Formats: sequence, structure tokens, C-alpha cells
Amino acid sequence: MVLLVTDVFVLLTQVLLWVVVGLFAWYVLLRLLPRPFLGGLVLLLLLGVAAFTFYTGSPDQGIVGNIFRVIAIPFSPLGIILILLLIAFSELLRGGKLSRTGLVVLRVAIPALLILSIPAVSYFLAQRAEAEAIEIARPVGAETLPAGARRVIVTLAQDTTRLQLRPRTGPAPAAPAPMTPQLIPPPAPIPPQSFTLLTDQPVQLTESGDILTYTRQVYEEERARGTAPLIIVSAGDRPERLRRAGESINDVSEAADARRFLQDMGVPEGDIIGDSNSPTIQQSAVNVRQELQRRGINFGNQLVLIDSAIQMNRAALTFRREFTNNNVPVTIIPRPTNFFTLPPREALRGRAQGRDLVERNVQIADLIPSIDALSLSSKVINEYLTSIYYFLRGWIRPVRTTL
Repeated sequence: MVLLVTDVFVLLTQVLLWVVVGLFAWYVLLRLLPRPFLGGLVLLLLLGVAAFTFYTGSPDQGIVGNIFRVIAIPFSPLGIILILLLIAFSELLRGGKLSRTGLVVLRVAIPALLILSIPAVSYFLAQRAEAEAIEIARPVGAETLPAGARRVIVTLAQDTTRLQLRPRTGPAPAAPAPMTPQLIPPPAPIPPQSFTLLTDQPVQLTESGDILTYTRQVYEEERARGTAPLIIVSAGDRPERLRRAGESINDVSEAADARRFLQDMGVPEGDIIGDSNSPTIQQSAVNVRQELQRRGINFGNQLVLIDSAIQMNRAALTFRREFTNNNVPVTIIPRPTNFFTLPPREALRGRAQGRDLVERNVQIADLIPSIDALSLSSKVINEYLTSIYYFLRGWIRPVRTTL
């Protein structure tokens, strides 16, 4: 009982200290500092973040990466809408009514949020983005490899697998000591058989996991053609994964899980190269080029590129420009997958009819806003914004083109 009271006292002390810190920060920022100065400070902060990101790229690791993700919220579609809503509601809380500016903000934010949340709108946006990937998609067999070259398949595997437990490599820890009473009791220890069940699970895939299953399919097709295919799995580390002492980036990278999945699907370990330091497409292009040169792999100046259809156009342009800028002429063979939509009927004329024609049925639910629709709309808009950023950095030329 004494321990329980002590824990409660410590918890209340921590809460009170945070309240004091928050009140002090509020007083300094909103009471002592003039509002024009505060507004200029925020503007300088945003401009500084934009300039830092433009020239160095966004940080992905550590506390700096976490702070950057919070600051970068206003640069996303949903973040912009939420900020507009906060501006309007703050006026309501202060004065009880909206100014002319607040009304304009509210009239923009709420319709934008509703429109982007309508499934029919998100489907249309995704369909247009994926149509660009379909236009540049090319069959691998259409490109003949030079003598002595092997087919290289580059798989952009970022965000294709989920974080999960893995089998132990060391001895089991000692049995936990009896727990002292706490205000909020922790979960009970997992039984040994349950832990074994969790660690024996296959690699868990996300909604982008089609990239890995399609990679295996393309690999088997190329092996049947006798092109000695080689897969390069490119991904970065997991920011949400706590790195233990002695672990390298290869131990915590998503590329390791993607490699394990492909091996479980029957791809030999020797036919897979892992790139564990590429959380972005630009970094993947740089690291793949350097890896091919370092290993002296004869890839016949051809790369099969597998990625999500929504970002395939940017990926293909990025790889082509990275290799070309370094005097390595290359032919990119885009193989998009992970489609969210079907091509419209007009695009399938002369290709399918009757029962062979698969179309999406329009439903009333397509007009009812949903979280999934907002998520898909955000993916597409973020992709267009990222393409503009890549264009400004000189990583792609032009923004949209056929290969």
C-alpha cells in the first residue's frame, strides 16, 4: 500500500511539473512576446525547415527525425486542413464569433476535408495517378539482354512489411520477479508457447506487400527465360523500431524482412542483395547505382523497377536521371503493382469485353465520406507534391513524361 501511494505521488508530481512548464511556455509565448514577433518567429521556423529539407533531405532517425515529423505536419494535405480548422476554432474560443478571415478559412477547410474523404473522389484521383504508371509499364521480355549480362530487378520495399517479433538468437531470460502493486498494472507475461507462436509467424505484409509478391513472380518469369535474375531489395530502417546495443542498420532495416520474405517464397539467398539505407526513392537510386558499380555486376544497362503504381512514374524518372547523370546510360523497365483502382471502361476498349471486362460497381457508399478515402486522397496528393519537390531538387526531369 505504501508503494502504491508513493507511485501515485510521483505520478502527480510529474504531471504538475509538466503543467508548470506548459504554463510558463504559454505565458512567455503569448503574453510577453509581441504577436508580430511570434508570427515572424513561426514563419522563420517554417522557412528554415523548408530550406533544411530542400538541401539535405528530411532526417529519418532519432529525436531530430521525430521533431521534423511534427514540424512537417503543415506540409501535408490533412495537416493544412487541420491548421485552417484550428485557426477558425481559436477565433470562436476567443471572441465567440468568426471574423471575415475565419469564415473564409472555415469555408475552405470543411469542404476540402469532406471532398477528399468521398470515396468516389479518392478513387478518381488514384485512378488518374495509376494511369500514368500503366502508360509507362513495359514487359520485361521486350528488352533483350546483351551477352553475359544478368537481369537485375530493383524492388522498392519501403513500408511493405510490418514490425514483428522474431525468434530468439540467445538464451531465454530469467523468470520475471513478482511485480509490486502499481496504479496501472502492466500486462501479464506472455506464456512460452504464445511467444513461440508469435515469433514463428511469417513476415507480415502491409497493404503495399504486393510489391514483394510481384517481385517473386517477375523473378520466376526471368529465371524461366534463363536471364540469371538478381533482386536488389531497397529500403530504409524502421524509425519506430528501437535499436538495441550491438545492432547495425542491417539488423533493423525493413530490407532484411523483405529479403526473408522472398527467401521464404523460394528465392535463393544468393540471388538477393539488400540495400538497408534507402528510406526514399532518391536514396534508393543512388545506392543501387553504387552497389552495382561496387560489385561489378553486368546488368546490361537495364533495370526492372518494381514499385507501387501511384509513385512508379517518379521512381522510374528518378532512377533514369541518377544513372544518366553519372554517365551510366540505362533503360528502365517499370513494372508497377499495388493498384488501388481499375482502369476505366474507355481505357479497356479493344482489350476486354463481356465477362472478361472487370469493372467497379458504383455504390451509394461511394458518396459517403470515409477515413480510407481520405487516406487514399492524401497518398495521391502527397505523391504529386513530392514529385514537385523532386523536380525542384533536379532529381527528375520533367515531372511527368513517358520513358
